Amino acid sequence: MFHRTKLLISFFAISLILLSTISSSYVQVSYGAYAKAPLSPTGPTVNDDTLTVEKVADGLEFPTSMAFLGPNDILVTEKTTGKVMRVTNGFVLPQPVLDVPVASAIERGLLGIAVSKQTDGKTYVFLSYTESGNGVDGSDVDALIDPLGNRLYRYEFVDGRLINPVLLLDLTAIPVNGRGEHNGGKIRIGPDNNVYYLIGEVGGHRTQAQNIIDGPAPNGLGGVLRITQDGGIVDPGDPIFGEGLPLNVYYAMGIRNSFGIDFDPLTGNLWDTENGPVAADEINLVFPGFNSGWEQIQGYVDKDLLEHGTTEADLVYFGKSQYADPKFVWDTTIGVTALKFLNSHRLGDQFANNMFVGDINNGLLYRFTLNEERDAIFINDTYVGNTELLQDNEVDEPKENQPLIFGQGFGGITDIQVGPDGYLYVLSYTGSIYRILPISDSIESKPQPSLPPTSPPQNGTLASKTVSAVILGIDGDNSYSPNPIEIESGQTVTWFNGDTISHTVTSGQDGDLDEGNLFDSDAIIPNQSYSLTFDTPGEFDYYCIYHPTMVGEVIVNGPGTSSSTSEDSSDEESDEED
Repeated sequence: MFHRTKLLISFFAISLILLSTISSSYVQVSYGAYAKAPLSPTGPTVNDDTLTVEKVADGLEFPTSMAFLGPNDILVTEKTTGKVMRVTNGFVLPQPVLDVPVASAIERGLLGIAVSKQTDGKTYVFLSYTESGNGVDGSDVDALIDPLGNRLYRYEFVDGRLINPVLLLDLTAIPVNGRGEHNGGKIRIGPDNNVYYLIGEVGGHRTQAQNIIDGPAPNGLGGVLRITQDGGIVDPGDPIFGEGLPLNVYYAMGIRNSFGIDFDPLTGNLWDTENGPVAADEINLVFPGFNSGWEQIQGYVDKDLLEHGTTEADLVYFGKSQYADPKFVWDTTIGVTALKFLNSHRLGDQFANNMFVGDINNGLLYRFTLNEERDAIFINDTYVGNTELLQDNEVDEPKENQPLIFGQGFGGITDIQVGPDGYLYVLSYTGSIYRILPISDSIESKPQPSLPPTSPPQNGTLASKTVSAVILGIDGDNSYSPNPIEIESGQTVTWFNGDTISHTVTSGQDGDLDEGNLFDSDAIIPNQSYSLTFDTPGEFDYYCIYHPTMVGEVIVNGPGTSSSTSEDSSDEESDEED
């Protein structure tokens, strides 16, 4: 029925597993969050003429996190294989340093890693993953086996292998709800030498940790957990949220889901990213006792983007906990992921100690500067473009993003790290690691590619077969132009993304059980296109899974059906034959 003739997406993109088809206990959710941006066909670039992007390594399978053992020596976690791969001098070693059994549905898998060098010469490696229920990778998908839970382990790195596992945290997600999203999983070693582990609310658990006043007691989910490197309680005599497990391991709660945390190298303050549902991706300053507000509040409390009508007085507070508004908000979600401070001057003094943030939807790398006190984001005079609209630290509509974009084309970004060389490293879900460095330091010693963007195809000699459309942006049934698109069977429609963020062309409408079954472009990044040939007559609704209010229709007429498009096409075909 349909043929993809030009699909500029990564062949690594994971196809969605509709939750309702895996198990009757699953709840169907919108799957816009699970489509990943592809790599740019011209490769990643950055918006600074003195810098360039080099590929360090590729061939990784759905990598989620990375950590440096030393110069040019990186450990990388793979989501679905459960393997910890080692990358040395740009070469992925054929044998993993560890292979653990993982459940892998949706956002489950091998998720986080952190390295800690000890004074006695030992090297500890901390891993977080969703442990398989029967010791087989992916058995939650293939055999409907419930996972054991999300676990935090400590290993020792010895002779190229990870050995001596010690289970530090066991979060079995009670009560079990059979859902696989919002597992978080990032790990960081703090300035206090303790372990900080970020865990989402795991499939929509609703306890007092998610600010449900009459809900069950907190179960260890939906927050930042802090323990010692031996798994002990930090300062047991003065707990932040309260005594006894799990309260005494919470450092922050009320967090929906996050893929990024890091410590400010100048202050030691912890910052995170947080994913909103249909609105309000956030950047937060996470202090001891921080309550991020979910499930009652997302985004700035006075904007009430969730339309719950709640205030901070409606939240659940334990011990020393306190609500605070985010420091930055995207009203339209971008799938914000990794967060890292560049504790180096190697890219230039103007970028030292800036905050860098990635996203999964668009493959964009953002740069943020802080105020003098370093307790708020301050968009200063080092940015290019219209920054006036950003003075409220809120992106009300996607085009306001432009001054913040430091780089693009990376594919869905899952981690950002600073190497021992002081360069910025970006991990792409498409399987590659990239390094950002000065052109003068590059082994290639040449500027990054600068190819013109793809243009929308023009109707001409191929008009009889190809019809052009443009994705304009989030504007209801005016989001795609023309709308509807009327063609003859056998013709091809090419949608060009003329917006500043990714969109999709996905059959059906949001919430349909068969959405995306007929066709699904996955993410179409800015300045790229997607083409589809329609062979069967009919009327085909489609929409953008990131922004479900964007809707369109393709009307396919059968042979001999009268329409302006088919008449024009027939005339042009006759002219060509003449």
